[in-house]
Amino acid sequence: MKKKGNKGSALILVMVSAIVLSILVGALYTLFQSNASTQEWVKERIQARFTAEAGMSMSIYMIMEGADVPQGDDPIQFLPETGDWYDLGDEMGWVQVYVDPHNLNDEVMSANAYEVRCLSKVISEDQVEMYGIASLILPRNFGVYATFLNNAGTGYFGDGYRFDGPFHSNSVVQLSSATVGRDQDPWFYSFATVEDHYLYRVPNTGITEIATMPQHKNLYIEPYEKMLIGEPFFELGVDEIPFGSSAVGWQGAYNAAVSGGLVLSGLADSTRMMLLDSLLLVKENAAAPAVTYDLSTLSNAVVWIDNGTNETVYLKTEEQTPYRSHGLTLPLTIGVNGNLCVSGPILYDNIDLLDDSNKVMLGLLVKEGNFTIAVDPDMVSTLNDWVLPDTTDKTWDISTSENDYLNGIEVDAVVMVLDGYFQLEDISGSHYTYWSHPAIDFEMVGGYIVNAEGVTTWVSGTDTWGYLTFVTYDPRLMTMHPPYFPNTGIWDTAYWDERPDMIDEDLPAGTNNYIGKDLL
Repeated sequence: MKKKGNKGSALILVMVSAIVLSILVGALYTLFQSNASTQEWVKERIQARFTAEAGMSMSIYMIMEGADVPQGDDPIQFLPETGDWYDLGDEMGWVQVYVDPHNLNDEVMSANAYEVRCLSKVISEDQVEMYGIASLILPRNFGVYATFLNNAGTGYFGDGYRFDGPFHSNSVVQLSSATVGRDQDPWFYSFATVEDHYLYRVPNTGITEIATMPQHKNLYIEPYEKMLIGEPFFELGVDEIPFGSSAVGWQGAYNAAVSGGLVLSGLADSTRMMLLDSLLLVKENAAAPAVTYDLSTLSNAVVWIDNGTNETVYLKTEEQTPYRSHGLTLPLTIGVNGNLCVSGPILYDNIDLLDDSNKVMLGLLVKEGNFTIAVDPDMVSTLNDWVLPDTTDKTWDISTSENDYLNGIEVDAVVMVLDGYFQLEDISGSHYTYWSHPAIDFEMVGGYIVNAEGVTTWVSGTDTWGYLTFVTYDPRLMTMHPPYFPNTGIWDTAYWDERPDMIDEDLPAGTNNYIGKDLL
């Protein structure tokens, strides 16, 4: 007997199977289509990112090579200068680039800084993909260096030397250590020299040896473990930084003095100047009245002394006790064509270098002459100091001897000497006739950037005469500099920030509020 209904059941199974297969095929097609779309999206996303990186790198290169950047507060379109998009060609896509100056750029105490914002656009069929990148770039100011030597000369840095800020030399440097192990060896925040080596000076011999590592014989350049890392802490063979009055842009400071500062021309040789709070007092000779200039009224805080190359002006701050209460109270740069001679302490009223609100900073810029420590006439029998009508007023005398300052002389400033020397004043014209004995400390709170160092100390047997010079680095110089102080021509990158969700409106309207005191 035959069973009925088997044929119908088979048909139902076939139909169900067909439906299931159709659903599976549809699902697989949808999945494949989705994967294909995802792959295409990822491909375009990656291309957009590469395009943004290319546009950013090209823009930063153009800026570092001298392209114009905004000088005020408002951002400007950089690529293209006009129009909507800049075509990078070769199917890379398009970019827009804006350069946005730091909001405090017009304040002379602030470091220059620019945020560069780049938005890319890549089009594939009907799909548009965008990607953004922002980067903060800063021109490196000469003021950042604790010590910069164009010509290191034949002297050496030995035990006890400490450089709490960057050190750079355009020539070979001599280092030495007479101590066993690492005791008191020279210490550097960072050490860079143009030569591919430094010279190790064998103690008590004058013999030098070529060295290329942070440790050589009993010398350990400290902190040794950090120096072993190499760049950026220990660098040999770095690029030379052009130096001298023909290579460095000192004209910016001079032009600022002309346009909104103070230019003093025709002053007598050996004119004495004194800083008192926000005032500059100028006295051309003992009998002349002191002329007072209120520096707080200047739109550009720059004073330029337009004297002759071989003429000298003397400078210090008011010395009526307590000394620091009469110190400088505003940011200031003083430029001099000829010689600038320290005739006593030069002090800030606020020496708290970790105070964010402390903007007082002095730059001393010597174009062609020397930066010298004055000979005190009281210590030389053949010299007479200025005799003033009021014999109790010692304000205008030169006071640089050990009788005046048993604990040393302090100069709070960043000193830059483009063509001359940093040395003791030579009153004889041929050799040094005056030496403070015993030697006293000459401390610069800031840094010095000089063509070369001259003679400031002399050792006779076990006695040391003159001035033992050293720097206490001002950490504010990492992010600030004196008004219109010259730049090195080198640009540094503070950050590189990817912003994948950036859109057109974020370019000109992008605020750089995040560029605050944490970075600058």
